[in-house]
Amino acid sequence: MNGRPPGAGHNNGPPLDDDPPATIRTCRWCRHWSPPSEREERDYEYFRLGLSRRRVKRPSGACDRVLTAPGKPLAFSSTVAEFSCLNFAAKPLPPVEIPRRGGFVRIYEGDEVVWQGAEEDLPEDYR
Repeated sequence: MNGRPPGAGHNNGPPLDDDPPATIRTCRWCRHWSPPSEREERDYEYFRLGLSRRRVKRPSGACDRVLTAPGKPLAFSSTVAEFSCLNFAAKPLPPVEIPRRGGFVRIYEGDEVVWQGAEEDLPEDYR
C-alpha cells in the first residue's frame, strides 16, 4: 500500500483482473470429447469428499481424435477432463435462451380449452 486511502466505491478487496483468462485447452472444453456419465462423476466426488468409503476410480471420458505429438496419427483414448491434446477444438457456445416476458394464456370456447401456452406463442387467430 502506498498510504493513500482507496477511491470511492472501493471495498479494499484484491485488485480485479483486467485481462480475461486464456482459453483453457483441456478435454472438458473440446468438441471431440464425450464426458463420463453423471453417475460416475457423482460417485467419484462423494469418494473424494470422504462421503463414501467405496473406492472409485477417477472418471474418464472418451475421444477418438487424440493427438499427442505432431505428425502422429489420431488415436482413440479414454481421457480425463483435465487432459490436453494437440487436436483441441473448442465447443460452440450454447444458444442464448430468450427470456419470456408474457404470461400464460388459456383460451376457452364454451367450456373447452382450445389453446393454452405462453403469450408470445399465441396464434394469430386468437389475437
